[in-house]
Amino acid sequence: MALGNVGKGTYAEFAGKRKLLLVPYVAAVRDDAELAGLIAAYWEEAFAQVAKLEESLGAVRHVFHEGSVGEGEESAKVLEAGNPAGFPHVRAVIERGARLESTEDADVLRETLDLHRCIVVVQASRSVQERLVEWFEEARARRYAFIARRISEAMEPDAVGLLVISPDHRVQFEADVGVIYVAPPTLDRINTWLRDHPPEPPPEDKPG
Repeated sequence: MALGNVGKGTYAEFAGKRKLLLVPYVAAVRDDAELAGLIAAYWEEAFAQVAKLEESLGAVRHVFHEGSVGEGEESAKVLEAGNPAGFPHVRAVIERGARLESTEDADVLRETLDLHRCIVVVQASRSVQERLVEWFEEARARRYAFIARRISEAMEPDAVGLLVISPDHRVQFEADVGVIYVAPPTLDRINTWLRDHPPEPPPEDKPG
């Protein structure tokens, strides 16, 4: 299902289902004041929409955040360091009574991160890169299957949860989990900015 602006999300639409508010994880990919301002506005808008949805669906009881491998304050501090613009809004939801859940299998997460780094580095051998990509896709499938299982295990019937995860995720949710995508207008502005400001290519190696 494509990301779009959030709907009204009435309780009747999701009667008998667990309800999961999905907020795309957006972070500054480089140091730029204009981009940072757009990112800050995005998170403000996203959680204003989350608060509005809570009015009709009920309070968020479970928080799932990409990269979370633990629970409690120690895990919260790690997530805040990686998502300084967005996590303060997530923390506010937790302070209102939601539980920060362990979302990832730590070993599989490290495996996918290392494989991604290897793919970026490998340039000389096409066959090596193809094998790394195959391994990476297999590891990523295991990662997303684990996230789906954690959400299903943690959320009780009729519960409301919040998931912060990359827009290009491939999590397949259980049939009784109704997913509501939260994508404020600023998300389109961020994508436009990134398209209009491509990163500078690395300098070419020159023979010494």
